[in-house]
Amino acid sequence: MTSIDTATNSPGPGVASQILLLVLIVATGGCASVSELPENYTKPTLLPREVADRFCYRATPVRDQVALRDEKKSYRVYAVSIEADLPQFEDDSPVTLEYYEQIDDPAAPVVLVLPILNGQKNIVRPFATYFARNGYAVALVDTVQRKTLLQDLVHPEDAIIQTILRHRRVLDWIESRPGIDATRIAVFGASLGGFNALFLAASDARVRAVAPALVAGDLPFVLTHSNERRIVEAVAAAEQDLTLDTAGLEQYLEANIKTDPLDLAPHLDASKVLMILAKFDKAVPFEKQLELRDAMGNPESITLPTGHITAAVYIFYLRRKVREFFDRKLAPAAESGGTVSLLTTNCVVESDQGRQHGLKDSER
Repeated sequence: MTSIDTATNSPGPGVASQILLLVLIVATGGCASVSELPENYTKPTLLPREVADRFCYRATPVRDQVALRDEKKSYRVYAVSIEADLPQFEDDSPVTLEYYEQIDDPAAPVVLVLPILNGQKNIVRPFATYFARNGYAVALVDTVQRKTLLQDLVHPEDAIIQTILRHRRVLDWIESRPGIDATRIAVFGASLGGFNALFLAASDARVRAVAPALVAGDLPFVLTHSNERRIVEAVAAAEQDLTLDTAGLEQYLEANIKTDPLDLAPHLDASKVLMILAKFDKAVPFEKQLELRDAMGNPESITLPTGHITAAVYIFYLRRKVREFFDRKLAPAAESGGTVSLLTTNCVVESDQGRQHGLKDSER
């Protein structure tokens, strides 16, 4: 029977000790399983040219507005607005973000932190502040659907490509900033942010490490089988808009999504990936998380004994593990190129003042 202190109507010391023990277990990663990259892992093959070309864009000079918002002991926080300059899309609104600048380190590595669905930064801000306290410059990017989630489901490929290119423009902005080592860039994201982190790592050679959390392959299946409320509502609206049932919508998405994590995974260098999975996830089905991990060649991974939302109880453990992974991969002596992978196939079309990232046509 639970021990209750009748004077205070609160749990007795026995229960308090159990709660403390539970907190310690979670904080130290108890019950989470860790997998290492296989020793026989081989580097991925080049992405087909016709796929890599989807991620090309014209690199115009960065136009931004930067305003100091807060100052801590070791870093400053700025509100930033960057002109996307992607006129091929109907919605070319600015990219906005919080930028955490290290005060004393003139060559800090940088982490992009990408939020969950609807750009709710409060959920992942503890990762941003933790990275900043540990010597990283951080860009916490607002993630907003092009118009509505329904529009994204009806035109899914446009939504995916536009999001990728907007995040690549953030990398352009990072390269323009003083006080950052733009040769050492990592990306972390959870849920939708995890998908976007994976897409960005798969489309830009400047990303040297990525930690996607709660992501999966086979987007048509994930979207039509998710129990996440906003996804369920958007799926129902899309079915009504397109006059399809759920099976028909899944087929529609299969026909209209060309850029799926499952297709990109074999071409992504798994040695640069730390994947975080949740065993009882129903929003991003666990079996599809495993499928993506297998397709990537089984990168380093952490599997949590939780669902999608309850993975948050491991936040202290995950922050530390992700930071340690980034420390290893972004160490100055770490390898920063030379692999034959998706990360070396993508281009930025040069403008008069722009620069090219990836291989030029003559080098492919």
